Amino acid sequence: MTSIYADKVLVNGNIHTGSGRYTTSLAILGERIALLGSDEEVLESAGPGTQVIDLKGRLVIPGFIDTHIHPSMAGALLTGDIDFKTLQPESIHQLQEIVRNKASETPKGEWIQGWGYDEERFTEGRLPNRWELDAAAPDNPVFIVQTCGHVAAANSKALDIGGVSKDMPDPKQGIIDRNPDGEPTGVLRNRAQRLVKAHLPPRGRRRMKAALRVALERLASHGVTGIHDAWSGPSLIRIYQELLSEGRLSVRVGLMPPIANRFEGDYLQQLTSLGLQTGFGSPMLRFVGAKVALDGMLRSGTAALREDYEGKKGDRGLLTIDVDTLQEKVKACHTAGIRVCIHAEGDRGIDTALDAIELAREAKLEAELRHRIEHFGLCHPDQMRRMKRLGVIPSVSINFIRDIGEGYQRVLGPERSEWVYPLKSLEEHGIVGSCNSDWPVSVGNPMIGLHSAVARRTWNENDLGASQGVSIEAAVKAYTWNGAYASNEEDIKGSIDVGKLADLAVVDRDIFTVPVDEILDARVDMTLVGGRVVYRRA
Repeated sequence: MTSIYADKVLVNGNIHTGSGRYTTSLAILGERIALLGSDEEVLESAGPGTQVIDLKGRLVIPGFIDTHIHPSMAGALLTGDIDFKTLQPESIHQLQEIVRNKASETPKGEWIQGWGYDEERFTEGRLPNRWELDAAAPDNPVFIVQTCGHVAAANSKALDIGGVSKDMPDPKQGIIDRNPDGEPTGVLRNRAQRLVKAHLPPRGRRRMKAALRVALERLASHGVTGIHDAWSGPSLIRIYQELLSEGRLSVRVGLMPPIANRFEGDYLQQLTSLGLQTGFGSPMLRFVGAKVALDGMLRSGTAALREDYEGKKGDRGLLTIDVDTLQEKVKACHTAGIRVCIHAEGDRGIDTALDAIELAREAKLEAELRHRIEHFGLCHPDQMRRMKRLGVIPSVSINFIRDIGEGYQRVLGPERSEWVYPLKSLEEHGIVGSCNSDWPVSVGNPMIGLHSAVARRTWNENDLGASQGVSIEAAVKAYTWNGAYASNEEDIKGSIDVGKLADLAVVDRDIFTVPVDEILDARVDMTLVGGRVVYRRA
């Protein structure tokens, strides 16, 4: 009689299952958890070829699932473009120096690109303009994106290439900032960015693949075992398939191809003509749903609001898609069995998204598609009651609070600021809200999100929606089990249970008991995906 032994056993640990239980050891057979119990019980499953990992008392939690992220964009910053998020200039002068240094190593005439500067951290308290970028890089076109992703700054060469001039009207669903003389300042909001973006040089496929690998490895180092790529077009899907076949896909990937978007792509017809439905694929590479961009971002004043932005009479932000087009696309997805994942940051944006989903549901009752609101920046109880009734769930960009939350009080005022990223109210309404970083808009480290969910403080240590704070247990669940729920996969991942995939993060301290601010210092020592060690801290 031949005994079947575990492939790996993890012993002498502090295992938080995510199901309200603790234990010390677990055994892994194949990709799944085979046994949970005491050291003695689990070691009985170890044979001559079993790998035994001594956890030395460290915490083990389910691997994090980031349900809205852009790893290819983040990878570009890690492998060539200016990564303002890491460099974090504190003034426009410092930003100019960074651009100047990049220009010194870039051939004349070639583009300089970057992402992640934050004017709230600048001593000047404003966005950079074209003339300041001209001074830093007079011989190169420059296009740099502010941290929220919905505002960019371009220098004069870039504006000339994009045909942006004093006489040009604002494009539909976009704004060209101008000085008192009507001259474009170089600041482009929402779809006005595309005037220049359309001329950016395409990234080579080899470079894109290398950058994506770097980004996925960085995520694994943060204990992330699953992501939902919120802008995965054909070229990116092809690269994911290659990485999977080569055995180099280090995290599980949920695909969210864009629809209803002329610039980034509209792949609804391809999806429906092939008969693809939400859930197609494998646990490693899976079709999660279709992404629709509906409005902008709160911080940049481009999210669609019910009421005016603070101190800006008549300014309620922008919808970036015609309502009729949105409703048509949502209905087509719903009928075809495809989840829609609608970017809606403002409360008016959320109203518009819910209207479209409700119309689609009236046309055809559906199985549990769990349509989603992405980012979910400003939401009120009346909207949550409606979400509960419609079965709509949010993917909450909780990392924004710590990373880019400074400035929300300025644009929303104190009363509305209490309702941003409202995890506590979601919990009270019985709505399952997952969490995300939207990296590179925010830093892709879930520890920042956990701290944001519990402490509700910005990088400048100011409160932001303090009444919406949740327990660390609820925060971890939102970044693990709730993430699995957001793709109808809670039966196979999101918690540490026998029979589930062995997606695990080993953390260097017990984040459930340390002072809340120490969560920010927590580091992941090891990450396992399907029982395979994909990251180990040196």
